[in-house]
Amino acid sequence: MKRELDGGLLVVGLFLGMVTGSLVALFTAPKTGRALREQISETVTETGQQIRTTVTPSDPVAESMAEGKAAARRRRAELGIE
Repeated sequence: MKRELDGGLLVVGLFLGMVTGSLVALFTAPKTGRALREQISETVTETGQQIRTTVTPSDPVAESMAEGKAAARRRRAELGIE
């Protein structure tokens, strides 16, 4: 005995579920839409900044070379070689 799913009832059920879920979310939301969007925007901005600072690897050799070149430039300027 094989039962087949009625496509029309499935669509109606999905639609009613979406409407019910939307209404529940609308009436139980702790914040207004504008406040929630601002909070999400701030969170995304902060997370992006944290990711950029974490992901950007520091290269100690390159930093040391840059410091050495800057010191050499300063010393040449002091001696009037440039």
